[in-house]
Amino acid sequence: MQRFTRLCAALGLAVVGAMASTTTTQAATTTVDTSKSIMAYQDCPVGWFCAWEDAGGWGRMARFQVGSDDLRDFNLNDQISSVWNRTGKTFCTWLNINRDGATWPVGNWQGNTSQYNRNDNISSLWVGAC
Repeated sequence: MQRFTRLCAALGLAVVGAMASTTTTQAATTTVDTSKSIMAYQDCPVGWFCAWEDAGGWGRMARFQVGSDDLRDFNLNDQISSVWNRTGKTFCTWLNINRDGATWPVGNWQGNTSQYNRNDNISSLWVGAC
């Protein structure tokens, strides 16, 4: 009986461990976080592409690991004034929704989009070269 009880306890721990690793995997695929209204450069975690409404990494922020075909979904269409790409990959930005129009590739860079004539005119972005 004692062996049976130990076996059941071990199986229960294995199931809990498997469920915990599934939850972790799902959380890692989250692509956007707009839960805070005022952010700054220091709020952009490693592994994310962050975009802010105002210059200098201020104002509303969205962060991406993959991208978005339509920044209207995040109330940032034609409103991005600063970015920080901390993914180690190039992100391509477009003037229009659905990855259309003129492009601007962003490598490992932090700064104001006005330096590249992209202030308040980015409508979609996606990980990968342009």
